[in-house]
Amino acid sequence: MNSYILKMGLRSERRCQVAEERWIVDAEWIVPSEFGQEKRISARLTACLDACGLYADRLDDMITAVTEAILNASEHGNGLDPGRLVRVQARISEERAVYRVLDEGGGFPFEAWDAAKLAETTCSRKLYEDNPRGWGLKLMLLLADRVGFGREAGSFYTEIEFRNGSLTGGL
Repeated sequence: MNSYILKMGLRSERRCQVAEERWIVDAEWIVPSEFGQEKRISARLTACLDACGLYADRLDDMITAVTEAILNASEHGNGLDPGRLVRVQARISEERAVYRVLDEGGGFPFEAWDAAKLAETTCSRKLYEDNPRGWGLKLMLLLADRVGFGREAGSFYTEIEFRNGSLTGGL
C-alpha cells in the first residue's frame, strides 16, 4: 500500500473569516496502524520543517509530541489493526505549527479528562507502577503549547499546536 503522502501543497487559508493565515506547509500523510509508521511520518515532517526553515528550536519537541500522538492513535485508537488508518495533518505558518492526528477509534472521554491530574504525575511515581507505560499524553502536554482532542467525521483526533518563538510547553 502506498501510504505516505496523500496530498501536499502550499496555499493560503482563511480562518474564521476574520484573520488570514498563510500556511507554508499544508500536508497530510496516511499510514496503516503499525509500529514503525511513526518513524516514516517523523522523517517527512522533519524534511518539511527543514525545507521551510522554521521552528529549528522546537523540532525535537514537535517530533516527539507528534510521534507520541501517532503511537497512541495506532495502538489505542486503532488497536494496531493495519487495516485501520492513521491520518496525520500538518499545517505550518510563520506563527504556529498545528498537527492533527486522526484514528478510526472511538477515542476517550476527553470532555471529563483532567489535564491537571496528569500534570501531577511524576516520573518517580510512574516508574514504580506495575505498567510504567502511558507517557504519551504527559509528553505532549509538556512539549506543546496546546493539546486538544475531538471527534470529526467518524474519527477521533489529537491536535497539537506549537507557537513560533515559544520555548515552553503547554502545562
